[in-house]
Amino acid sequence: MKHVLLGSLSGIVLGGIYGLVNTPRSGKENQEVLKAYIDETTYHVQDVTDKVNDLKYAVNQLTAESKFVQDEFMTDVQKIATDFQVEAEPRIRRIQEKAEKIQKEVEETAQSVSNTP
Repeated sequence: MKHVLLGSLSGIVLGGIYGLVNTPRSGKENQEVLKAYIDETTYHVQDVTDKVNDLKYAVNQLTAESKFVQDEFMTDVQKIATDFQVEAEPRIRRIQEKAEKIQKEVEETAQSVSNTP
């Protein structure tokens, strides 16, 4: 990868030098064209840098907001689960009491049936 980048950069530089040496324009015109090219390239590099920084900022904001939403959501879910448990506990206790009562009645009925001649 390093060799590809080095080769590409060398080709660009050598191509630029060759173009400057063999151009039909005067030195002054070449300087103006080169300056315009450098200014345009600098503008595009700065534009890309700004957009990358904007993207980083947006990703950081999204991460912070998702963490906040996640924390808030988990707090709400825990509260709902706790409320449900508190509300369901008496019902569960009554169901257990009725199940025990039914179990006791079944055992008594089974015992009375087995004692009958």
